[in-house]
Formats: sequence, C-alpha cells, structure tokens
Amino acid sequence: MKKIFIALMVALLSTSAFAGSKAEKQLASDMRMMLNAIVDMQKAAYYNDSRVLKKSTKDLMSGLDSMLAVPASSYLEKNQKYAEKFAEKRVKMIKMYADDLLVSLESGKIDDVIDDYHNISRQCYSCHLRLRRK
Repeated sequence: MKKIFIALMVALLSTSAFAGSKAEKQLASDMRMMLNAIVDMQKAAYYNDSRVLKKSTKDLMSGLDSMLAVPASSYLEKNQKYAEKFAEKRVKMIKMYADDLLVSLESGKIDDVIDDYHNISRQCYSCHLRLRRK
C-alpha cells in the first residue's frame, strides 16, 4: 500500500513539474513572439504601414496573457520583492498603450501612435531591466 501511495505521489509531482515547465516554455515562446512584434511595430511605424502596425500590435497583445499565467517568482531570484505585482502592472500598462495605439491609428493620429509605441517599449524595457537582470 505504501509503495502505491509513493508511486502516486511521484506521478502527481512529476506531472505538476512538467506542467510548470510547459507553461514556462510557452512564456519564453510568447516573449520571443512579442519581441518580434515590437520590432515589426517599429519597422511599420517608420514605413507608415498601418496594416502591419495593427497586426503586430495585436500579436503583441496576444502574448501578454502568458505573462500572467506563469508566476514571476518561478523564474526570478528569491530576493525579487514585489515582482508579481510589478510584472502584472507592466502587462496592464502595455495593454492600455496598445489599445490606445490602435485607436490612434484608426484616427490617423500618427504622433500619438509613435508615443504609444514608445510607451509600450518603455514598459517592456522597465520590466526586463528590473526583473530580468542577473
């Protein structure tokens, strides 16, 4: 009976550990995709390509949910106080600026679009600078 219990516990723990690593792999994949979206946004803004700018902004927004799905404490150092709240705030701010960018783009306010792009980029940089430094 004890062996069965131990076998079940090992199976449960290995399954939960696998799920965690799968979510972290998804986060890493989404981070790479969001970086590509940021680069595409910048290129589209330089070439005044509103179609690509709109698509890349939506691509960026599609990856944000995985940042909330994986607790920041799982991939950060233990001494990172308030990492969860800081990362969550950055996600909210990126969503807000991305939504505003799309509205500004539809309105033809290219100066506001550029400002929103810079604010999005600043949010990404802020989080990586504070939370990802090693």
